[in-house]
Amino acid sequence: MLLYLALIGGLSGCSTATDRGTVDESLDVYGAKAIAQSMESELAGYIPANSVASKEQLDEGILFSCGADGIYQWTGHNFLTLSAPVDDRELVDEIAQAFADRPSFAARLEMTPDGAPRARLAGPAGSSYSLTTSVDRSRIEIFSYSPCFRLPDDMSPFAEY
Repeated sequence: MLLYLALIGGLSGCSTATDRGTVDESLDVYGAKAIAQSMESELAGYIPANSVASKEQLDEGILFSCGADGIYQWTGHNFLTLSAPVDDRELVDEIAQAFADRPSFAARLEMTPDGAPRARLAGPAGSSYSLTTSVDRSRIEIFSYSPCFRLPDDMSPFAEY
């Protein structure tokens, strides 16, 4: 549970979906999860393979409300433990530039409270992704909010998917 609270804390402010206009009606929870995890993997691909000792992608995530009743996002993370230092400023610059011109995405650079650069991406249907180094700079942390989708009444928003 503590991990999930940290995840939500790390992503707070990422979600941009607040109305039905940002819902992808074609998605279910599993499709939304697949999109988020695919995007986490794409972002992980920017880290040089020879700098990565291990990867830990969350198998299950929790749902976060998009603001409207019955509309949710799947939340997840991908941590990459580093075997060698990376230039995190160069990394987030490269990601921001790559997504700046991608249709349906917006990218911005931020600084975390501990001074690490962060790439923050806003995508279709309220989706949001961020990449930064950990406080001790030993790993890359990728957090994701999937596109917003409508959860059927027979599925619990409190379950892990």
